Amino acid sequence: MKPTIIRVGLTGNIAVGKSTVAKWMASLGCHVLDADILGHQCLEPTETTYDRVVDAFGSSILQEDGTIDRSLLGARVFSDDDNRAKLEAIIHPAIRIKEQLQVDQIERVSGPGIVVTEAALLYETGSVDRYQRIVVVTAGEDICLKRLLECGLSINEAHDRMAAQMVQAEKAALADYVIDNSGARKAAREATQMVCEQLQLDLAEWMAGNRLRLI
Repeated sequence: MKPTIIRVGLTGNIAVGKSTVAKWMASLGCHVLDADILGHQCLEPTETTYDRVVDAFGSSILQEDGTIDRSLLGARVFSDDDNRAKLEAIIHPAIRIKEQLQVDQIERVSGPGIVVTEAALLYETGSVDRYQRIVVVTAGEDICLKRLLECGLSINEAHDRMAAQMVQAEKAALADYVIDNSGARKAAREATQMVCEQLQLDLAEWMAGNRLRLI
């Protein structure tokens, strides 16, 4: 059976503006999934991964109502490579299952289209092979730091989170398409539209059974 969707990984380092680009892609007709939202779902008490996370990190990460304090958990994992690897080993397989279920539903209900998954750690977790195309969003390091500080992180927390990911230039070099979100919003919006137009051409090639060209 010929494929009717093309899967796109939308990634980039923290605070580059991935979510903004994802919203633009959705407005341009793409189906957009958010790996962060799926990850948050995995931390809910009704999920089997909840118990595993509590067992791994202890009850000190729980709030009074029994839910996991994501801010506290984040502070612990972003400052410790072993803790981050431990959490990723629990959460990422569950995220992939949830993502695939949504992709399957989109393919059944919506027909031909582009499904974009916004996820920060596609390269770090070796997850890029699940996608036919990878789009990387970039922004200047000083801009990213400023955005994180404006979100309420301390300077140390911001540096910890930025240091936990690959160098932006390395991701950009591996990407099929790159969107620079350092400058004017209008320029980034136009770049996003151009990428979506190219992805439509890629979808046509993919549905025709042709191998996608190297970029």
